[in-house]
Amino acid sequence: MGPGKAFELFVKRILIHIGFSEVVSDGLYIYDGAPGQMIQGLGEAHNADVLLEPPVQTPFYSKTRLLIECKDYRKKISLNVVRSALGLREDINNFNIVDMAELATRRRQNRRANPPVFDRYSYQVAIAALAGFTTQAQEFAATYRIPLIEFNKLPFWSAFCQAIGYDNFNFNSRRVNFDMIDTENQLLELADRIGQRMAVAITNSGQMLFLYHVTDGRINFNEYYSLHWVDPQKPWILRSGHEEYLFQLPESILKEWLNKSTDELEMKREAINCKANLLSNMVVYYTEHGQPVIKMISIDRFQLEDAIKRLR
Repeated sequence: MGPGKAFELFVKRILIHIGFSEVVSDGLYIYDGAPGQMIQGLGEAHNADVLLEPPVQTPFYSKTRLLIECKDYRKKISLNVVRSALGLREDINNFNIVDMAELATRRRQNRRANPPVFDRYSYQVAIAALAGFTTQAQEFAATYRIPLIEFNKLPFWSAFCQAIGYDNFNFNSRRVNFDMIDTENQLLELADRIGQRMAVAITNSGQMLFLYHVTDGRINFNEYYSLHWVDPQKPWILRSGHEEYLFQLPESILKEWLNKSTDELEMKREAINCKANLLSNMVVYYTEHGQPVIKMISIDRFQLEDAIKRLR
């Protein structure tokens, strides 16, 4: 098992612990091929590295699925890779199966409406990287709301590197003598431990925050949160109530999120001529007693402005 496949397994296992579920191949839209699970596109079928459904579907919107492209590159992901992800998203979202018999039936005025055979889904495509993203890639992803995922500042990263046979974070010195089966078992155990301490938040800019609980205690969020950051080489801290969570985002993505959140609050305040302290919200997914939980948490404008100052 190479680092790419290991990374896919790792990301997938964590998200399943958070409450996401695997997509079962239906043989048409989604099918199993030689490279693994495949998803149909308008121009071509594509290998689906990690294909999942969220814990709940969004009301008043078409059903959604999440496709994560896991890149095991030893250098930062470039603009071209993110452009390809945008093309992938367009290709799979524009594919549909057309029944010729149904088209013929539509021409008859007295036709009886038949329910669609297959559910239509809206696919979001995210990119997970071992070594991060270039600034150009980050800016392009922010423009097109493509979530970027990286873990290399989080406490478990060293254990992940060692589990897949690497001695350092740069993936330059792979150990030769290690057992593949034992490695996969270790990786699954590690992902299970991490998944039990992980939540995922969706920001108002469409980014995914993987929130790693600092302690082994029960994951819990109250209505509000604050952001804290000291060292550029370390992850950010999100505090909610008495709990702390670590997370990281590419710097340009983080700035975009904080600035947009602040601007939106200012526009709302001016629009309603309100002096009250308005809040910016995001939704958090996690599990409690084996059941998926959804929580909306909020931050005020002053906390956001303080976080932005820390980035400068």
